[in-house]
Amino acid sequence: MSQTGATATADRRWRAGALGGLVAGVAMGVVLHGILGLMPTIGALVGVEAVLVGWAVHLFNSALFGALFAAVFDRAFFDDLRADVGGCLSLGVVHSALLGVITGGLLLPTAIALEGATSLPVPTLPVPGLTASFEFGAVIAVAHLIYGLVLGRVFAALTLAEGAIGWLPFDPVDR
Repeated sequence: MSQTGATATADRRWRAGALGGLVAGVAMGVVLHGILGLMPTIGALVGVEAVLVGWAVHLFNSALFGALFAAVFDRAFFDDLRADVGGCLSLGVVHSALLGVITGGLLLPTAIALEGATSLPVPTLPVPGLTASFEFGAVIAVAHLIYGLVLGRVFAALTLAEGAIGWLPFDPVDR
């Protein structure tokens, strides 16, 4: 492959990562907001406790993390995994699990502390207390799993000829 062809392929993977991250962010956001009502809290991290601002921040970060997915896994070491849909799904899940640990364990608590809050202002689920904390963690884990699966699948659909999804309006030729 020529240098221009290699650059075009790398650019396509970066775009596929960002778009995959955006689509995955929508799926994840539906879970986060639908079950936990979390979007105003995400907006509050930038100083505006509003659903629309929360969605904007979440989707921006989702696209950014999707591009990071392409940056991390666009290495020769991962060529075999990126070569099929199952491998792309696996990479997506690993990526989202690491994001969950980093964002939930480090970035979110730091952002909350910088805002001066002492706890996460999230409504508890049906039973307050210990079970609510467990349920909150479980929902966050499921949301990240969904993000990783959707990211990996969209990435495969946009980069692999055999990864095409029939209802997506993309031509699988010349990926």
